[in-house]
Amino acid sequence: MRLIGREPELAELEAALADAAAGRASLAFVAGESGVGKSRLLGELERRARDRGARVIGGDCVELGEGELPYAPIVAALRPLVRAQDPVLDALSPRDRAALGVVLPGLSTEAEGARPDADDASAQARLFEALLTLLDRLGQAAPLLLVLEDIHWADRSTRGFVAFLSRSLCRERVLLVASYRSDELHRRHPLRPLLAELEREAGSRRVELARFTRDELTAQLADILGGAPDAALVDRLWARGGGNPLFTEE
Repeated sequence: MRLIGREPELAELEAALADAAAGRASLAFVAGESGVGKSRLLGELERRARDRGARVIGGDCVELGEGELPYAPIVAALRPLVRAQDPVLDALSPRDRAALGVVLPGLSTEAEGARPDADDASAQARLFEALLTLLDRLGQAAPLLLVLEDIHWADRSTRGFVAFLSRSLCRERVLLVASYRSDELHRRHPLRPLLAELEREAGSRRVELARFTRDELTAQLADILGGAPDAALVDRLWARGGGNPLFTEE
């Protein structure tokens, strides 16, 4: 199904990727309510990035209710590299491999086991520096797009890594795109202060996805139905879903 109504937002993200390709690393945050089309937009960005020769990796944050799974989206993004025995891993120093081996079992015979505690500052610093080195090396052969979805569910360690990247990325050919549900961010949500800080930085972009307009809703229905929708159907779904693409499709 074609992408409807998101060309300005997609153009903003493609501009960020072009900056990364030119050696200006950056971050982009894609915000919007549940069902508004964040994953669909990111899927199109990933497809276009691959078509243009970029490398794309990514992972989703996990909602566990009680407790946290440290570094879940980072591990999900990098696990395929380990399974494929990517040559870039062989170029890492033993120290970096050992640091990464804590979260990527099988990468190093040293330091495997429990993931580092977020309060262990020295272990976390070694891991963050090793991750930065890995991202830099991945971006040397081709621009790197790292996608982290649903960071409203991100654990404390992942939030710390995103903050670290915002301060540390410079000339690396890396674009980090993170999505979150704006309607999930209650007043005391731990992501709010981090976003308030990061989204103001010069190297960051914030892309807000609004609900579809009535015309965009009509185009969506035409794609789903394979023809122009009845005006009464448009009226009914506009009233019930308010232009939320997922609600309309369901």
